[in-house]
Amino acid sequence: MREPHIILQTWPFNCLTCQHAWEGVYEAWHCDDGRGGQVVTWRYKGTASMPPWIDPSCPSCSSLRVKTLPPGARPPADDERREPPIVPRQRRP
Repeated sequence: MREPHIILQTWPFNCLTCQHAWEGVYEAWHCDDGRGGQVVTWRYKGTASMPPWIDPSCPSCSSLRVKTLPPGARPPADDERREPPIVPRQRRP
């Protein structure tokens, strides 16, 4: 069995409740499973963890309504997260 291959991945998150955006750096440990396959385990801040897309919670409001973006995607800027203003419909004369 050979040594694990460790890849650092930055995962962006966006809370759908409070609009807070943040990033988490995860270690993806790729190892042989001993039967010819591959196993990936995850670490966050040096501790074994679930994959980033499994049940993330917002560090600001503790909401579970969190969108996980793919690694390398940038979280939306503050201006992009705000909902567009409501414009009243114009009536035709």
